Amino acid sequence: MQPVLPGQGRVPYTPLPRRRPAYTGPIVVAREEGIRETRPYGSAIKLLCQENIGDERFTVEERTYNPGAVAQVEQKDSEALHFFSGRGTFKAWPTNVPEDDPVSVPLLPGMEVVIDQFVRHEIRNTGGEPIVALATVCHLDFPAYPHHYPAIFPPGRGNSLHMHDNRVEAFYVVSGPGAQSIADPTNSTVQDVIVPPGGVGHKPMYVYHRQFNPTDPKDTSAPQADGYWIHSMVVFTHRGSRLPQLHIRHIRQHELDGKTPIWPNRDHL
Repeated sequence: MQPVLPGQGRVPYTPLPRRRPAYTGPIVVAREEGIRETRPYGSAIKLLCQENIGDERFTVEERTYNPGAVAQVEQKDSEALHFFSGRGTFKAWPTNVPEDDPVSVPLLPGMEVVIDQFVRHEIRNTGGEPIVALATVCHLDFPAYPHHYPAIFPPGRGNSLHMHDNRVEAFYVVSGPGAQSIADPTNSTVQDVIVPPGGVGHKPMYVYHRQFNPTDPKDTSAPQADGYWIHSMVVFTHRGSRLPQLHIRHIRQHELDGKTPIWPNRDHL
């Protein structure tokens, strides 16, 4: 069968088969519990990966690019990057882009880049402090793709209990209170768990979950702080409208309005 490539049409939405059990690893991984690795450009903390949750399809990790570092990449995996701090440049060479005229943009806090499979690209730290980014890496071929979106939850606010049949998700807390409700692998019981800043909550496919700010807005003795988080996901099949655009799906700068981070607290970074 001829594969459908980015920009060549729509891929039918198809629910994926269930894994049994739905999950076996931990649901919450604190930053301190992540798997630390030294990389040529700096370092990484793998928060969700095959080694700790047994899911070989994706990785969620925090990356640090040291001052002066240059990361030149061309890989099978697609990935979404959300930049928290630091300054640099991003260059990419999608198909038919001349070698001497790559796509080039400054890297700033709050910027998000989604890079499709096999797109050669470069991340260069041009500042005096480390670049810190959250990366969601998809290890499967298109139409699977990674995606992020940031949000802000005021005290007591959250979404409703739900599950997905076409994606896995992670709930990365940037700052403030964070919590999620998660069902057991058989969807028989649901418990609430706290996700600490810098940590991540795993939301497996076909498992009921929700995320919320656990602060009681009526409790005047409790600090009333918003929860800043990033919704990380790998979508395996989609509903027809959101396809990667050519090779770089989007590059965007968010504003601090529920869609983004110039985060007021980055103490864990």
